[in-house]
Amino acid sequence: MSIPRLFVDQALAANSEVTLRGDAARYIGRVLRARPGDLLTLFDGRGEEFSTRIQQIDKNCIELRLGEGSRRDTESPLAVRLLQGISRGDRMDFVVQKSTELGVHRITPLQTEFSVVRLNAQRAAKRLQHWQGICASACEQCGRNVLPVIDGALTLSDFLSLKCPTETTRLMLSPEATETMESLKKPTGSVELLIGPEGGFSEQESTLARQHGFLPIAIGPRVLRTETAAVAAVALVQAFWGDLGGVPRPGS
Repeated sequence: MSIPRLFVDQALAANSEVTLRGDAARYIGRVLRARPGDLLTLFDGRGEEFSTRIQQIDKNCIELRLGEGSRRDTESPLAVRLLQGISRGDRMDFVVQKSTELGVHRITPLQTEFSVVRLNAQRAAKRLQHWQGICASACEQCGRNVLPVIDGALTLSDFLSLKCPTETTRLMLSPEATETMESLKKPTGSVELLIGPEGGFSEQESTLARQHGFLPIAIGPRVLRTETAAVAAVALVQAFWGDLGGVPRPGS
């Protein structure tokens, strides 16, 4: 039986004792039905994971003893930032989960002209917390020890007003594009991948994105749903230039 992996939202240190309360304690005690002496693997999102033994289980808290920390190199050598038009319901959750599993290092939800979902400040804060939870669960499942950054929702124009990092390749999915990833040179820096919501981008938004260096690309002859397009595009970027499909790391 595999040892459960759990994200803990607090700094962890080797050979220390940790007390968990609340949802984390209830999950270990009631869902995993763990007992004193059982082993867990904990990580705090900063790169290390810790072999951990349960010392004591009470009604509302669990005492743990951490062992030595270790690092597993599961991060892609390519820094991919996914700029995703906010979509409805489970579609956005799916994108966050699968893009985390595929190794993106940052996700920026975008409010666009054709976005069906409209978030006020209160709803945006709740959705951000929800997406961060999905991201943490995906990292538990896929073996990542570094959590991708999930930004608060921005409008596309607000994002484009930010300074673009140097050596960044900017790509925008468009079914009308003639360029494909096969025709592009390998990026020398990071990649920003722009995906529209259910209704795509308006003509004005597409023009503005191109003016800010985004190259329209196509990834196939069919029109994909927004959540399918995001996952397919991230997978292709990682396969061409990242670590998907057994691509050797630089220097290996």
